[in-house]
Amino acid sequence: MWLLGALLAGGMLLLGSSAASSVPRGRKKARHAPAPAEEQPIELVLDLAASLMDSGLPITELLDVIGSIIPCCAVLRTVARCLELNMDWDKAFELVPSWLRPLQRSLKFAHSTGAPAADLLRNTAVLQRREREAKVARLGAQFATRLVLPLGACALPAFIALGVVPLIIALFPSMG
Repeated sequence: MWLLGALLAGGMLLLGSSAASSVPRGRKKARHAPAPAEEQPIELVLDLAASLMDSGLPITELLDVIGSIIPCCAVLRTVARCLELNMDWDKAFELVPSWLRPLQRSLKFAHSTGAPAADLLRNTAVLQRREREAKVARLGAQFATRLVLPLGACALPAFIALGVVPLIIALFPSMG
């Protein structure tokens, strides 16, 4: 059993050192490399859009400002130009990444009805934060369950080898 623990620990060390050596040194990451969708700041974009909407900006200017301020939202500048040219709402938002869909849905309601959308944008931001918190909690629970097997495979043999075996040896009467 201790052999299994030693093999697992050695394998983890090997994987860790090979992963660290595969990263090229001296090379800098791109400054504005697109992050995965789960790391995009949609809540902040929605809050910024709500504040801009409260200040009285029309939707096209709002999209242009957000697209010029936030590098990962640059596509919104193109959307603003398309909307200024009276392109259909859904057609204008075709190239928008999926993580910006909550912004599109919230602004579409304001665009089609003329209703103020600041509260809707803020509520959507709150919902996005709740979804992210639920996802993090779910991933934390999965991590805890996945941690049990490696911990048991490494710690249990060590406990037996360092705690139980010396105790058993000490209990045997001296043979001599």
